Amino acid sequence: MNWLKTKMGSQGWDMNDDDIKKPNVLFLAPIKFARQEFEDFEEYFTVKIYDGDREEFIRRCKKGKYDNYAAIYWAGGVSPVGNLDSELVSHIPTSISIISLPMAGYNTMDIDSCTAKGITVTNTPGVVSAATADTAMFLILGCIRKFTQGQTSLRAGTWKNDLGYGHDMAAASLGIIGMGGIGKAIAKRANAFGMVVNYYNRTRLDIRVEAEYDVQFAAYDTLLRESDVIVICVPLNANTRHMINATQLNKMKKGVVLVNIARGPVVDEAALVEALESGRVGSAGLDVFEFEPKVHEGLLKHPQCTLLPHMGTTTEESLRSMEKLALKNIMNLLMHGEAISPINKVVGKALDGVMTDSVDFSKINLTLQ
Repeated sequence: MNWLKTKMGSQGWDMNDDDIKKPNVLFLAPIKFARQEFEDFEEYFTVKIYDGDREEFIRRCKKGKYDNYAAIYWAGGVSPVGNLDSELVSHIPTSISIISLPMAGYNTMDIDSCTAKGITVTNTPGVVSAATADTAMFLILGCIRKFTQGQTSLRAGTWKNDLGYGHDMAAASLGIIGMGGIGKAIAKRANAFGMVVNYYNRTRLDIRVEAEYDVQFAAYDTLLRESDVIVICVPLNANTRHMINATQLNKMKKGVVLVNIARGPVVDEAALVEALESGRVGSAGLDVFEFEPKVHEGLLKHPQCTLLPHMGTTTEESLRSMEKLALKNIMNLLMHGEAISPINKVVGKALDGVMTDSVDFSKINLTLQ
């Protein structure tokens, strides 16, 4: 075992003189839902729950507190140290092989800095598709059927006076921008409502996939011009920031319903408010905002807006699945050298197939069922 001990020691694993200890993993937020999986995880890893703020984290890193840690479970914006920016990455010890994010979006994380430092970063795509698609359908219904305005009228004691009329779902065409897992899940739900579904994607889907989801590919401008309802399902990056701006809004059908369940900065919020006030956009359903948690006053005041406080994935089932996948990403990379859902690619940082007589990692039971 000496060769293994030497190899592991060179990677910063926590050891004593007699044997190899379990690898140290720092959790920057507690596990809330995947409790059984977390208990299994603790049998094979030494878990430390962080109890400080951002400044304290940097101070401890500078003092070498985490020099013998192998992984970090980073909970994004809910972490006490905040987002994974370049400053924080610069202080993370070189022993860290993986930073696992229990979330799908990673636009606030500096992935390039992690890659340069040899740290694999993982996220949890796929497991959030159903909950996010449900949210999109709620927003569509709230807008197209005027259910949001109806609830406001009821609470104000005016019953449904002057609400006007909504539209049948089956009478409206849906345009989906971004046909990944979430876009496909929305298409399935929209099909059940009888909506005609078109989509735009950087790469057209295979015709067999189009048939499976009963969708038709459309050129971007055509989709903007002809859709009654448009749902945005793209990730946020340099190419998609403000992809929906005044120019794009002016191309849309007058009275269009615009729904955003992607990321707030994909839409130029000021331009959207202007389009709502002019009537170019008939109503907007938003779960995300450009400067959240701050919301544009024009959106808050506009009666045709259905707004949610970024709760597209806040179901126990989705959060449990995200936590489970985040745990398994750590296990797979450290034990087998390959993560399940890596965002970046780092070569040669993780140990290859670490196994000992006292710690049989093959028996760890972390499933995604």
